[in-house]
Amino acid sequence: MAIVALAFGLSVACSSGGNNNNNQNNTNSNNSNGKVTKNKDFSVCPGAAGCDDNQGDLKAGTSKVAISPLKYEIARWSYFKEKGFCPKPTPLSSHGRMRCGELQSLAAFKKRDCGLDGLCPGEKLKTRVSCDKDGKCPNEMVCKTSEKRCYIHYKAPDADGSEKDGLKDYFLDCGRDRICPCLGPKDEPAYFGKGKKCLIGHKANPAYKGPDADGSEGNGKFDVLWMGGFSQNHPIQGKHDDTWARSLVLQTGGTTVAIVSLDVVGFFFDDVEKVRKLVNEQLPKGAIDFILVSSTHTHEGPDTLGQWGPGEDGVPAATGTDPDYQKKVIRDLAKSILDAYKDLKPATLKAGQLRTGVQGLVRDSRDPVVIDDTMVVLQAIGKDGTPIATIVNWGNHPEVLSDINNFSSSDFCHYLREAMEKGLPATGKNPKVDPIPGVAIFLQGAVGGLMTPLGIKIPDLEGKLQSSSNWDKAKALGEQLALKAQEALKSGKMLEKPSISVWSRTFNAAVENQAFQAAFFLGVFLRGIFDFDDSLPTSKTNLPHVKTQISLIRIGDVTFFSAPGELDPEVLVGGYDGKWSGGYKLTGINNKDPNLLAEMKKNAPKGPYLKDKIPGLYKAFVGLGNDELGYLLASWNYKLHPTKPYYDDPPDHYEETNSLGPSVVPQILKLYDEMLVLVKVKK
Repeated sequence: MAIVALAFGLSVACSSGGNNNNNQNNTNSNNSNGKVTKNKDFSVCPGAAGCDDNQGDLKAGTSKVAISPLKYEIARWSYFKEKGFCPKPTPLSSHGRMRCGELQSLAAFKKRDCGLDGLCPGEKLKTRVSCDKDGKCPNEMVCKTSEKRCYIHYKAPDADGSEKDGLKDYFLDCGRDRICPCLGPKDEPAYFGKGKKCLIGHKANPAYKGPDADGSEGNGKFDVLWMGGFSQNHPIQGKHDDTWARSLVLQTGGTTVAIVSLDVVGFFFDDVEKVRKLVNEQLPKGAIDFILVSSTHTHEGPDTLGQWGPGEDGVPAATGTDPDYQKKVIRDLAKSILDAYKDLKPATLKAGQLRTGVQGLVRDSRDPVVIDDTMVVLQAIGKDGTPIATIVNWGNHPEVLSDINNFSSSDFCHYLREAMEKGLPATGKNPKVDPIPGVAIFLQGAVGGLMTPLGIKIPDLEGKLQSSSNWDKAKALGEQLALKAQEALKSGKMLEKPSISVWSRTFNAAVENQAFQAAFFLGVFLRGIFDFDDSLPTSKTNLPHVKTQISLIRIGDVTFFSAPGELDPEVLVGGYDGKWSGGYKLTGINNKDPNLLAEMKKNAPKGPYLKDKIPGLYKAFVGLGNDELGYLLASWNYKLHPTKPYYDDPPDHYEETNSLGPSVVPQILKLYDEMLVLVKVKK
């Protein structure tokens, strides 16, 4: 769900081939804005150069900038896998069947010139339709009796003349603007045929003005945006709703922070640094002292990490990131922060929190079942009493649409924010909910372990249970969360003259995961690696490291604290006594390891846990904060396959194959302990 394992099947005891290996231990005293603190390891504000005080009236500013993908080519639906269900607006393929999700296989990219229907002479295409009791199939399909399954058989060359016309058929080579020169029989977009003439039965597209200026039209290359979060070969085919960079900038005295939510599956620390550089270049030096970027972790948007591009059986053929889209996100994210800074105005703050409960909202797919269902809501209010922005912090994977969707979306986050900003009509037993002015911001929480909306039934506002991976279920979840946020605000309290303080630590974390090492060496992950001698094989004493960061922001009684990935709630709150299981059994539902309960009683830590140690009345944990390192798992429950570590998972331990390694969580907890000493001194 979070990151698909890379089954490379190759040795990683090799050099990096000249990758970005700076061979340095980046534990110096520089913070992200180039300011040196008095402490040799931690950045502290106020206390850093250029961040001298935090006393003064509060100011707040907000902004949202759409980062929706705009320029990409799309595939032909005939070349997709057939699924049991495809969400709207997926059309029927040329076979009259619904196909969505991933393309059939890497072979599709090397396909012979088979025409628009995707079938070559002698080929058969499996469907999900079962043969009837007499071995018959509908629509001229053929029954394979051994499987009792209907197949589409090749019969003849495509009537439109697309077969053997010398052009690639699995995608529309119309350029990144997706305006094709021709239209098909049902006015669907279509590229030229042989000799740059519209295919038989097609017509000229009146909206077509000429080839794309960037040369992407007719270049024979699939200029695609791959969807990140589930599987490889999963192209984006359109947009369901806008994805966003949403920022809240807060200032007291000379201390200014930006808290940003980004609708992507993940955002590397290297890219956060690029955003910080852009912001600092366009503002007076030190105008914003700290920027915290949290990815919502939507699984329905472009791959911004590299894991989910073209490949076969988990082996990548290339990175899944698109350089133009990455630049767009960095540019738009910086604009969102700058716009919010320019919007600063006198404000007050209101905070509220509650336990949402978990039934009908979220489940933990890995035992022990521990779910931090705390929702923290922070609202900035202008002097005229009008809300400026409202942050909702809660944890769950935005993956309601599962692996069958091909339309970019922020998943349930979209519906939560829409319900906050536009209100809700009166439905069933629920009265009308008025809209909240300003920008609604969803800030991701602890989702490792793994928190998911899949496999549960979610009640919509009419009381109907939504169980399918469709937009109705995503809407139901978002709107239920919006009601919870409204409830938290009603019982919330105004913060009296809050002041802002920031503590952060940039450090290097070891990449112990052999599959991740291979991803770096093959150029799948495009970020710098450190503390690694590329003239020597990888070993316990020569591992690539990545630069990453933890942070803590105190705003009066509210504390935002982050981890650079998908933190297991066990690490955050413990929960081994069942108090964080939300009515589910602590073990035994998902687990295939009969020894888990005994191991938990023997090896699980007794506390206090990370959240216990954090100061403040309102503790908002920020997941995927300034980085995405994969799952951040409890060390006592970290297991690897005995012969294929990081390539195959033991039962109920999928998350290990998608984690950095076992040392990163103890490292993060140790650094937090050290940082919290400073927090107590400063508070």
